[in-house]
Amino acid sequence: MPTVLALRHSAGLGGMGRAAEFFTPSLRRLCDVVGVVSLSAERMSDHFEPPWLAKAGATGSAMRRFARVLVAKRPDAVYLPISQWGLPLLRDALIVALAKAGRSTPVLHLHGAQLPARLSAAPLLRKALGGAHWIVLSEDVAAELRASGCGTRSVTVIRNPAPETPLQASAFPTRNRTQPADPGAVRPLRVAWLGTMCRAKGFDVLCEAVDRMKRSGAAVDFSVAGMRRDVPESRMGCVDRDLGVLQPADVPGFWSAADVFVLPARWAEGLPFVLLEALQAGCAVAGTPSAGCAELFRHGCVDAVEPTVASVTAFLEACRTDLDGVRDRQQEAWHGLRPLYARDRVEESFARFWETSILGQG
Repeated sequence: MPTVLALRHSAGLGGMGRAAEFFTPSLRRLCDVVGVVSLSAERMSDHFEPPWLAKAGATGSAMRRFARVLVAKRPDAVYLPISQWGLPLLRDALIVALAKAGRSTPVLHLHGAQLPARLSAAPLLRKALGGAHWIVLSEDVAAELRASGCGTRSVTVIRNPAPETPLQASAFPTRNRTQPADPGAVRPLRVAWLGTMCRAKGFDVLCEAVDRMKRSGAAVDFSVAGMRRDVPESRMGCVDRDLGVLQPADVPGFWSAADVFVLPARWAEGLPFVLLEALQAGCAVAGTPSAGCAELFRHGCVDAVEPTVASVTAFLEACRTDLDGVRDRQQEAWHGLRPLYARDRVEESFARFWETSILGQG
């Protein structure tokens, strides 16, 4: 078993943390993990991200612990879920440099789709991250990474796993099709948001679309969960329930009360767990296409929308008119693709990577 020093993010702080909940235990089963270093600051609120001072303190603490373990244990590899922009990316470039200096092989797990474009435009960044093994989300991201000019030891595609839900055994989930107790009543369209509430992810676009439908008299119920970043309080007026950050055990219950999920991101998303969770739960799902989740769009599992109020409103209106039709079409496509995202299948791919790329390098 190769010795590995692993870095990870907190489970409550976005998709990279959610991924760590799966990949870190898998790594412990597959390798001799000599240390796990958390890169995340602790939250001080269930609704907001940690302040910059807390993030800076957590970064300093993580770098000190990483350096101590690296020197003391001299692992064969350093496993790093790499960031894509700003100061976190600079921190990760320093971690890669230290790993190389300590003769440990960097293994960079890219959970997004934006970094290849930045590598193409930044020779210094390509040099800093060159010579590593890369794990990426899709063949599309792999092609972009190879075309970026960044030297790699290997590029391996490993999808995020589709989270287990109470409905996993059902090919076509139907639990959301309950009708109101009063036959004359109109059940509202239940729109859900789970994740960081910020402009980059298009949360403000979804809010405006929901608000527009409510003003027109449409019956819409809007529940949100996650941290708020750059969303003013005034934008939250259309929200019926703000649940804050959910614990992993509460996520299935959240999706059980949802009909529709829309992610109209302005930036290139990776392969968000929320898309996979919403599909597993039988919701109607739409988002902005990107290289990270292109497979879901190509097969028709997720409908494409633009990050505009008009586009999102059109999808919500289509769901209000024929929710079962939208879901049946998407679930039929997802039923054929879902085995590729099964947790056992993903862990097998992860194990094969360590066997061939790390043990195989001698």
